[in-house]
Amino acid sequence: MEANKILLQKMYTKIIMEFANQTGKSLEESMDYFYKSDTYNLIKNGVSDMHCRGYRYLADELMLEYGFKHHKGYCN
Repeated sequence: MEANKILLQKMYTKIIMEFANQTGKSLEESMDYFYKSDTYNLIKNGVSDMHCRGYRYLADELMLEYGFKHHKGYCN
């Protein structure tokens, strides 16, 4: 299944804005984090239908990837 490019761009914007709000990073910094992330590549390449997930879930995945948030199930 391939996602609509315009809808993906809107989702990317929401993910970046949520990431910026949650981490206190600027939008420019947040864009850098997002577009260099494994999360972005998974969404872009359609792996596991990641583009079907909500933007808050995906922003959380991005925060987990960069260590801004820790998974509750992981050992410290």
